[in-house]
Amino acid sequence: MFSNEPLGHYSFIAFASELEATCYHEASHAVVDYMFGRPLSSVGVAASYEVDDGGELTVAYHGEVKTRGPDKIRVDFDYRGIHLMLGTVAAVGPAGERRYRHEVGIPQRLLGASEGDHRSIDAIAKMLERRGRCRFAYRRMVWKYAQMIVADPEVWSAISAVADDLYSEAAFDLDRDEPGDAWIYLAPSDVYRACRRNGLRRGMLRAA
Repeated sequence: MFSNEPLGHYSFIAFASELEATCYHEASHAVVDYMFGRPLSSVGVAASYEVDDGGELTVAYHGEVKTRGPDKIRVDFDYRGIHLMLGTVAAVGPAGERRYRHEVGIPQRLLGASEGDHRSIDAIAKMLERRGRCRFAYRRMVWKYAQMIVADPEVWSAISAVADDLYSEAAFDLDRDEPGDAWIYLAPSDVYRACRRNGLRRGMLRAA
């Protein structure tokens, strides 16, 4: 889950850049889920419109990627298996968004944006710590792994393709003039096609 603080009064270009950053965030999650072999259920981005204290309409962009199957894990699973996979999938959203923001030269608005991803990683890290593992080492490992993944040219090309598809839908369908949430979704099959076009295979990543 991704969320951004309300943008308030910004230019059209600023709005478009923030929406596209959200698309890159969710696209990164979706592509790496595919690479780990996790079947996707939905990939979506949304605009949440609220009226501020001054009576002006503000917007915040966010999104989510859902996979099929149970999300809860047991702490006695292999440390370098499912825990590494789930931590990396959480970290890769902020990592992909950070790369996009750096490349297009827009501010790194990531503290609030990645709060949910940080919570997911910290929850696993604390479980591992209770079993004698080092939570700080785990955090460093998943963030490093996520950055290595988004640095790969083929992976980044697939992420960009999915983000572009999301943005193309969102740019026209998320515009509102009253409070409320507006969502758009990309079909999982569209994500799979973008991955295959860029040489990625389902389950090609193994957390061992």
